[in-house]
Amino acid sequence: MKLKFVTLAALSASAIIFSTSALAAYKFDVKCLDEVTLTDVHAGYILSASGGPDIGNAVVISWEKNYENGKTSFHVLKNLNDYPGKGMFDMALMALDRGLPISAWGNDAQCSTGIHQLKITRSRYPL
Repeated sequence: MKLKFVTLAALSASAIIFSTSALAAYKFDVKCLDEVTLTDVHAGYILSASGGPDIGNAVVISWEKNYENGKTSFHVLKNLNDYPGKGMFDMALMALDRGLPISAWGNDAQCSTGIHQLKITRSRYPL
């Protein structure tokens, strides 16, 4: 019985160490976009989306800032078939329609897995 307990304790400790080291490699809230203006919101079966087409639920936004253009995908767990993704999609459409600058955050330094958070900023030049 003692041997089983010691073995179980050793396995638990190694699992905790492994999970802690995995968390250390995972970054939270890395700023991917800083007050960019959206030029396009593309939704559907998009092969170039960071998480793949997600059975037709992928979202890719195009943006510009200071004559620089780019594209960024929503994270695969924040697409149109995910509850948070629907709200982010609505936010992106509103920002596109009104020309409001947005900022976005992801989970890795290159933002290659897509964004998981959006922020709309009030226009500096109201009509």
